[in-house]
Amino acid sequence: MMTVYFLVMTICSGMEGCVEERKTGPTYSSREMCIDTAREMVPRKGVKYKCRSERLWVTNEVAPAGSYEAVVSTKVKEQP
Repeated sequence: MMTVYFLVMTICSGMEGCVEERKTGPTYSSREMCIDTAREMVPRKGVKYKCRSERLWVTNEVAPAGSYEAVVSTKVKEQP
């Protein structure tokens, strides 16, 4: 398992309150890299940037192309 970080925009307006939205773009391997990127973002009124972490499952093995692990079952029983 691996932890990656991504930018979150918090957009606040007086009437609607605040809404958090994940910013599309790359993920970062460390919190420091993410924070450095957030500092470089152009400041906008009512918008704040912060970093969030997310766990990713990373497999170390690649299954061979002809293996049965690549077969997907729909659980439909065949008639005899």
